[in-house]
Parts: sequence; C-alpha cells; structure tokens
Amino acid sequence: MNIFNKLQQKRAKGFTIIEAIVSTTLVTLVILGPLTVATNAATYAKQTKDTMISVYLAQEAVELLRHQQDSIYLKCLSQDTNACVLRNNELPREAAWRMFNERLSSTNYGVSCLSNQTPGVCAYDFIDMVGNEEVSPSKYDFNGSQCSTLSVNAIGMYVCTGVHGEGATPTSFSRSVSITPLITFAGADAEYNTDLRVVVTITFLRSNGFTKQIKVVDFLHARS
Repeated sequence: MNIFNKLQQKRAKGFTIIEAIVSTTLVTLVILGPLTVATNAATYAKQTKDTMISVYLAQEAVELLRHQQDSIYLKCLSQDTNACVLRNNELPREAAWRMFNERLSSTNYGVSCLSNQTPGVCAYDFIDMVGNEEVSPSKYDFNGSQCSTLSVNAIGMYVCTGVHGEGATPTSFSRSVSITPLITFAGADAEYNTDLRVVVTITFLRSNGFTKQIKVVDFLHARS
C-alpha cells in the first residue's frame, strides 16, 4: 500500500512540473505576443514619421526656390530697382528669370546649385531663403560643416545645424539640392526660356541603423 501511494505521489509531482512548464510557456506567449506587436508598431510608426518628414523637407526645398522665383518676378514687374535691374530691351519677366538663374549659380553668397558647375549640389534652409528677397540667398556646400545636417529649432523649423542651429535640436536629416538647366531654345532665347530640373535628396538614419534616402524631382519654368 505504501509503495502504491509513493508511486502516485511521484506521478502527481511529475504532472505538476509539466503543468508548470506549460503554464509558464502560455503566460510568456500571452505577454510577449502583444509586446512584440506593440514594439513593431512603434518602430513602423517611427519609420513612417521619418519618411513623411523627409517628403516634407524635400517639398519645402522646392517651394523655397519657387518663393525666390516669384519674389524676383513680382519685384521686376513692379520695377523695384533695388531688387531687379533690367538690361536694355529686356522685359521684366525675362529679367526675373535671368536673375533667378544667376542667384542659383552665384558664388558671391556661397556655392552654386547648378549640376554643371562645381560642386554641382548645394544646401540651404528656410531662414536664408526668405530672409531678404532683394539679395541672393546664402547657399552652402553640402559636404561642408555648415549645412550637412538639419536641426529643429524651438518653433519646429528645420535649419542648417552649423548656421542657424544654436539652441536647436540636432537630427539625422540632411538635405541636398542639385539643379540642372534644360536647354529648350538656342541663341538669345536660351537665357530666358531654359527650364530647370530640381532634384532634392533627403538622407536620414533609420531606427535599424541603416541610412535611407528620399528623392523628389520637380521642374521650374519661366513665368510668362
């Protein structure tokens, strides 16, 4: 009788250990399952947010160029001699397009943004592009220290870290702009009718440690 009872006790203990292992496994799966889903969801949300910011930064770069173009155009139409100087027999719209192209290629306020000139790529930020429309905005060497990355200031504006980034929060985002003239007319008309192909490249570091690039291509045309 004692032997039978001992065997029963051993079997009971054996079942208890198995049940404990199964219970532990089930509890682990119940906890880790939703936790894994939540972690992945947070990662995907971060990646989606970074991608959306990249698209915004690329579109902003194009809109800043359009702002420059429109500002010069309006000043030439209004005959504002402080900002627009017409050549002999030059129409206001022609002067506006010529001066806009000169600003993009000028090295008096930084580097050229035109792909057919050294360095062929540039960087700029919001403050420089809208600060004073009467002069050429500052443009920076993308490979230099002034605007190789962007920072977020107190009002949520992305600015060049090495120029307007004092007190701002550094980010992994960088933005470069390359502009290619597209010759559509020959002779004297070329200067006033050449279109511009704008390529904006946004680079940022993903949460998995890999670098990702977003490119946006747009075209600028002379105002009629």
